[in-house]
Amino acid sequence: MKAMPLDPLRIACFRFELISPALDGQLTAAQRRRYLRATARNTISWPSERCAHVSERTLARWLAAYRKDPRIESLLPKPPPPKEPGRTLSPEVLQYALALLEQEPQRSLYVLIKHVTLKFELAQPPTRATLHRALKAQPRYLALRKRARGETRIRRRFQAERPHQIWQADAKAAFTVSFADGTRWMVRILSLLDDATRFVLAARVVQTESLAAAVHTFRHAAALWGLPDQFYADRGSCYDADLFRIGLAVLGVRRIGTRARNPQAHGKIEAYHRALHRWFVAELKHQLVRDLAHLQELLDAVIQTLYQPHPHRELGRSPKDALAGRLSTRFVSLERLTEAFLEKRSCALCPRTATVKLGRMLFRVPSELRHHKKVTVLVDPEYPDTPLLRDGHGALVALIPSLARRPKSSAPQGAALEKALAPIGSLTPLLEHYRGRALPKAYPGFGLPEIYAAFSQAMGRLVPADEPEAGAVVEFLKTGPFEPQVFHAALNRTLRQLGPGRPLSLILKHLSGQIVPPPLSKEKPS
Repeated sequence: MKAMPLDPLRIACFRFELISPALDGQLTAAQRRRYLRATARNTISWPSERCAHVSERTLARWLAAYRKDPRIESLLPKPPPPKEPGRTLSPEVLQYALALLEQEPQRSLYVLIKHVTLKFELAQPPTRATLHRALKAQPRYLALRKRARGETRIRRRFQAERPHQIWQADAKAAFTVSFADGTRWMVRILSLLDDATRFVLAARVVQTESLAAAVHTFRHAAALWGLPDQFYADRGSCYDADLFRIGLAVLGVRRIGTRARNPQAHGKIEAYHRALHRWFVAELKHQLVRDLAHLQELLDAVIQTLYQPHPHRELGRSPKDALAGRLSTRFVSLERLTEAFLEKRSCALCPRTATVKLGRMLFRVPSELRHHKKVTVLVDPEYPDTPLLRDGHGALVALIPSLARRPKSSAPQGAALEKALAPIGSLTPLLEHYRGRALPKAYPGFGLPEIYAAFSQAMGRLVPADEPEAGAVVEFLKTGPFEPQVFHAALNRTLRQLGPGRPLSLILKHLSGQIVPPPLSKEKPS
């Protein structure tokens, strides 16, 4: 709400009340200055209802104005000076200035003003604000300024010459996954990509792009393939963390610097993320997922059966053939790989109980260290609740909690769903192929193609016959996925109850009330 303008006479009276004690003719100049100084130190309520100080110079100015003209009108606020009408540039001047910028985007406004003034013989040159305001209204100017900042410069090709020379790391944007128990989680996929071959060295499903997730993914890839020469990632907090950078330095991996908010420099892994969205994330709508472990298995199956053997246009072959199973020439032991990312913490040791405190937990230290005042505790970002300590022989020893942890009230729900549900959905055949065997509890993929075939056989014609029928079947499938035997039994029962010659819309409506998704029970499927 816009504030009402204040009465000028009220403002003048406020000013007069402040300076009136200083108008006493019996005061000396020194006494008058002391009064003004003391008044300036006080917090005063202004007519605008704000509380603030009035400077000594302002009080002296009001006093001088009243003594020069002893009337209340002399203390009235001066009206603001009238605004000058904004200057406008002719289209010819503006086009000439834009042409100069297209010729040289680095030209400053000062140089442009000189050029247009000399070119058009202007009696009064335009101001910088006027020229800048007129140029900003032109779409061409924005593109020219980007070119001047170097945003459209030709990029140098960034390509590794051999496998394991450069590893790229990044996390796919968060997406929502619906689990079989009805919960919905936001997850990410943290991946490590070989720059030369586009081979996915490691891909882990994580809930957050944390330091622990980054360390876990890098350790997993390094344990399988060895160490890279260089490491490339964006400016995410986990990759910029001191512990992660120190760990890379300890392992002898050089970290390539990059600017923040520069996605074009990560084009290879961004293209991989687009393929991952089409081949994996989009298919999760048609897949029954038990828990995070099952989701990780499905991700591994998609990468190994779809992405790795898929021909890459730039490479002319698949990432699997490009890497050809070659390992890095730089290997490191698992102990060294673990110790590189350990965080050192100096903790005070309680001499009476021989315990150290980490967070809210107390841990016992070995008896030979109980006389030390402080001990160096090593914390693994992957397992922060299990701190480590070096004993007298230099070996790492896990510290034991001073108080036993309370057992969990119930087993994780994912473990129960592991036995209760079979992995049905469009990604299940890929998972079975990746595992190399057909699981005894796994149903084959049963989605839209199988639904169309079942309706075509039941109605004796091709389904769908038109676009409305296809939309109706897709809407019906959103209530799935369904077990094949349950679906066929419900469809046969519906056809017997309704009789032949019924339209597809009536069959779908009647079928929706009889078929239900797989139950959350521990009974084995028949």
